Amino acid sequence: MLDSLVKVTRIAVVVFWFALFLSLISVIPNPYGRYIVWLAGLVLLIHLLEYFLVRSRFTGPDAGKFSFFKTILFGFTHWLPLLKHSGRAAD
Repeated sequence: MLDSLVKVTRIAVVVFWFALFLSLISVIPNPYGRYIVWLAGLVLLIHLLEYFLVRSRFTGPDAGKFSFFKTILFGFTHWLPLLKHSGRAAD
């Protein structure tokens, strides 16, 4: 269940970043393009905070799998499966 939710969310995030690109090159008209840009700024800020909050949970062999770029791009859909997998390995 979690895997399918992560996949669907990743697809939605990629579509959102593509919509941001389209709004930046003025394909999506205002006011919608402006809303997408503001929302993208908010999402980037949240993902940046998320990176710093979750990074401390990854130590040892799993630390190399935790990526700044993937966290900024995908957010929790990057680190949640890693965290779930490392939790299984600890059990």
